[in-house]
Amino acid sequence: MTAEKLKQLIIETMNEVYRMSDKDKYDLKKKGFTDRDDAWLRRQMGLQYDKEVQRDITNLRQYNQTNNSNPQGREMIKAFQNASGVTIAHGLGYISYAESDLGGEGDENRKSLKTWIDSYGNLNKNQLSTVAWIGSPQDLPDGFSSYGNHEAITGGTGFLLKGYPVLVSHSSVSSQTLSSLPKELVDHQRDSGIAKRGSFEQPIYSLDQMKYSNYRPGWAAEVILDNWSIVGCFITEELLNESRKNGTIASLVDDVEATGLPCHIFSRSGYIGKL
Repeated sequence: MTAEKLKQLIIETMNEVYRMSDKDKYDLKKKGFTDRDDAWLRRQMGLQYDKEVQRDITNLRQYNQTNNSNPQGREMIKAFQNASGVTIAHGLGYISYAESDLGGEGDENRKSLKTWIDSYGNLNKNQLSTVAWIGSPQDLPDGFSSYGNHEAITGGTGFLLKGYPVLVSHSSVSSQTLSSLPKELVDHQRDSGIAKRGSFEQPIYSLDQMKYSNYRPGWAAEVILDNWSIVGCFITEELLNESRKNGTIASLVDDVEATGLPCHIFSRSGYIGKL
């Protein structure tokens, strides 16, 4: 796929608009998420008012136009697409706010690396929420466990990816949680891929801005990634130690080996090594 074709597909996905049904509006009212301050909650649930959707689309379009029209932005895009100079991680153990507090559904497929690949590995047109840091996996910041969305790593297992960065942010962008979206929205975007949108409180426009920020330098607490592919996996030292104690170490290692991917070991204190 050419760069121009990819850009066009991503723009089309951004512009997808799902209009809430009467049932959706009733569910929002029943849960009490109708106030102006609840906009971020509505986004996570995938039930936004039309003006909110249009505002998110406009912000994303402008952000991507900016990044594609200057050398620093194109450099960042290239780094994410090649996983070169930046590491991108999607955690399977991460539990989003939409799942933990908003009554959303979890996803049993996240309990196994191999099962997740079998279920979702070919759905790279669905955008994923990830975290990222400057450098290689070995450069995971020592203090990352105090950073936003660190649970993507400390949750236990996950994948290292490369792909197109639709939005890179210093902080969480409260994007949609795919496993908690209404079926009607999923069906609406089945062909184009499920789009994620987010807030624009702390957007990142270059690798230098990400690396030298005064706010958690080198770390992006949320990256919405499109057209992604898997380049590796990871487990945590804490999960390994727990599995040794409860006698499940063999099944954990088998699950990793079944992926056929290089596997890195992280811990709350930083990078440990390869499995």
